[in-house]
Amino acid sequence: MGLIAVWQTTRLEVNLEEVNALNLIALTGQVAQHERETIDAAFGAATALAAFIPELTDDPTACSDAMKRFKRDSEEQFAFAGFLPVSGQMTCSTVDHTVDLTLLDDFSALMRAERPNIMLEKNGTFSDEPVLVASLPVVADDGGFAGYVSISVPQARFDNPYDQIIGNRKMDLFTVNSAGEILTSSTNLEVATERLPGDRLISDMVDDRSQRFDALNGAGERRVYSVVPIVEGVVYAVGAWSPPYGESSARPLRRFLGSPALFPIIMWLASLLLVIMAVEWLVVRHVRVIAGQLRRFARNRELPIPPPEGSLPNELEIIEREFSILASRLLRDEAELLDAMHDKDVLLKEVHHRVKNNLQLISSIINMQVRRTKNKATAGALERVNTRVTSMAAVHRRLYQAESLGRVRADELLRDVVTPLTDMGTSGNTRPRVELRLDPVVLYPDQAVPAALLAVEAVTNALKYIGTDESGDCWVRVSLEMLDDDHVRLSIQSSIASDGEKDTADESGSTGAEGTGLGMQLIRAFARQLESKEIIEEGPYTYTLSVVFTPAPFEAIATTPTLATTYPRSA
Repeated sequence: MGLIAVWQTTRLEVNLEEVNALNLIALTGQVAQHERETIDAAFGAATALAAFIPELTDDPTACSDAMKRFKRDSEEQFAFAGFLPVSGQMTCSTVDHTVDLTLLDDFSALMRAERPNIMLEKNGTFSDEPVLVASLPVVADDGGFAGYVSISVPQARFDNPYDQIIGNRKMDLFTVNSAGEILTSSTNLEVATERLPGDRLISDMVDDRSQRFDALNGAGERRVYSVVPIVEGVVYAVGAWSPPYGESSARPLRRFLGSPALFPIIMWLASLLLVIMAVEWLVVRHVRVIAGQLRRFARNRELPIPPPEGSLPNELEIIEREFSILASRLLRDEAELLDAMHDKDVLLKEVHHRVKNNLQLISSIINMQVRRTKNKATAGALERVNTRVTSMAAVHRRLYQAESLGRVRADELLRDVVTPLTDMGTSGNTRPRVELRLDPVVLYPDQAVPAALLAVEAVTNALKYIGTDESGDCWVRVSLEMLDDDHVRLSIQSSIASDGEKDTADESGSTGAEGTGLGMQLIRAFARQLESKEIIEEGPYTYTLSVVFTPAPFEAIATTPTLATTYPRSA
């Protein structure tokens, strides 16, 4: 509503400005009425003389007598009358001698124009006083241009007291021709230029329509100008008005402060301020408090403090109460969830601990059986089974000792399961050197367990069939490398005999570089669990088995750890 009021007032102000402009133009026309009548009389007389000039061009004496008679009959209203032919030799005029006007600076331009014009002669060539010379083209009998009839009007006749017309307003009146030359001025003609616009040419102001505009005059003062045609295309009246409320009223700020639209704007701003204050007091400040409670609860789980009864609007009080209930329920549910997670962790740790104890018990029973067995082949097979059982027990020990059951340090797990295997020697008494190069890699148990068991089988086979390299050393190298964010490589490399025979047979008695016994079957099965495939590389003195797999992203998998590891069945 306030904006509508401002718009309506602004439209009214624009309409008033348009009416004021029209009034100013009309008032300028009234003030210039005397100048209009005088100039119209001069051009009217020139029109009458131009009608009979062609008949008298051959008789200069008769023509001059007619001009003198015209001047005498005009009761000295005009100072001079004459006919200026295209030759420039004026023989027909109110003076008694021939006048050569070809030496005038604007003679050639005047003859080319062939149109009515009016100009100021400050010295008055024939009248010895400032005059305005009105010239009208004369048409010869053959229809061609014959010259001009010129009528001189004393400038003193344009003195025009117009105070009664304009009242208390201050105004300067000027008449100018189409070329921008000042003809008359209500002030001293010498300073008239300073009273006209200083930012534009006079010739640019005049056209065949009335206009009004604001501009600074040559002295830097703000004026309101109105331009009214007196004789269209020939002479114009220019009024320079002082601003209605003084010089400062024309300045944008002062005009705005004095504008009728200011009051609706103030009322609209006051209403807007009241609305903002009301919304702030009744709604926004309470919403800000509730938002702060939400932030504190989200960051610190701090329960909101209930506000005093009746201090909030009903709707916001309902929101605050429901939020308090929701926050309390959420804290209670989180506490129950944490308790459940703690109980689950304790249960899982207990499960892994008991599995580890049971595997150790099985290992002890196998050891007892080994000591009672007389057959070396049977004892060797039992020892290899015992090695696998011991490795699985080490896996479960690492799982229940981990800080987070859902994540396992694969490098630490590999160290735990590989280090005990170094006690296994070769067929002789040479103890192999085992090197561990393990990058810190965190995996889910679903990947960490098969990776560890694969390493156990690979190291066991490597130790079983190890040989010496060209320097006579006997070694096994286990490495876990983080190739990039998406790939991990587990590799087991060992020295082999110089004759190149790599017998990888296990309990089944199979032979061959890639093996088909239980050990190689387990390695392939564990590689499939890692969604990979074993890679075997043979060199002159080295044998390498490696797998490259992609660690599962933690955010893409459920956080519940695996309760049991799937062990492949033997074929």
